[in-house]
Amino acid sequence: MSLPPELQPGDTVGVIAPSGSFERERLAPGLTFLRAKGFDVREGTSLYAQERYLAGTDRARADDVNAMFADGDVKGIFVARGGYGAARILEFLDWTSIAQNPKVLVGLSDTTALQLAIFARTELVTFSGFLLCSDVTVEGVQEETDKALWEAVCSHRFEGVGLTPLRGGEVNGPFIGGCLSLVASLVGTRFFPVLDGAVLVLEDVNEPPYRVDRMLNQLAMAGVFDRVAGVVFGEFVDCEPERETEGRIEDVVDDFVARVSCPVFCGLPYGHGKVRRVLPIGLGVRIARDVLEFDL
Repeated sequence: MSLPPELQPGDTVGVIAPSGSFERERLAPGLTFLRAKGFDVREGTSLYAQERYLAGTDRARADDVNAMFADGDVKGIFVARGGYGAARILEFLDWTSIAQNPKVLVGLSDTTALQLAIFARTELVTFSGFLLCSDVTVEGVQEETDKALWEAVCSHRFEGVGLTPLRGGEVNGPFIGGCLSLVASLVGTRFFPVLDGAVLVLEDVNEPPYRVDRMLNQLAMAGVFDRVAGVVFGEFVDCEPERETEGRIEDVVDDFVARVSCPVFCGLPYGHGKVRRVLPIGLGVRIARDVLEFDL
């Protein structure tokens, strides 16, 4: 496990779009936000490109990731938005260069594919919980999310979080996971991290309960829940059933707890909600007395 150097005002940070495309004006508040915090901003070559629903071709998006990691002047990298497409660039990344140039990488949602692959191939800790296009508006940034972001990337400071035990227990291990749909999509690939003894965090958005059930079942059939130390559920936003008779996301979670034997917790303020923590993917974590704390 490797923690990247902390960011400091005055550093140069890169902005990339490894996933979906977007309109230029959506990113403008985010760039202003970074500059107001004292950072110089370097935009990726493919940042505003569009190839169908993607921010440029797979090669071009991968080239931006590779270039930002290889550039010694760039100290951190912020992802513009999620959407879809990060998994498509993994085969084109220079893993040796990424390992040799550890630096802060911040993203969320579809960035999960990139962040899990980076940890699997390099053991570099990255930060999940913030996207420039969706989290920064002309009104600014939600106060708690803003605080969590800069404490994470500038101080490596993470406040303890109280959780709700669904099946309690004391667990410890590397904190790995992210958006459930992306975690499930990497199972069986060479970019899926080793989860033996890990604390697996899962969240998602806009997935009806049956789809969440399907993805959890896929992970179960792959033996994931037999290997992890425990599971922590973040927020499942707008995951409503298509019909009331189908049940709620809470019913899916209750069924899941009955099917697995590892400790399971919920209540982590992480995911696609308005208020969230920015958390280190790959860093050691322990849960004791239903409180999650990171090892530093």
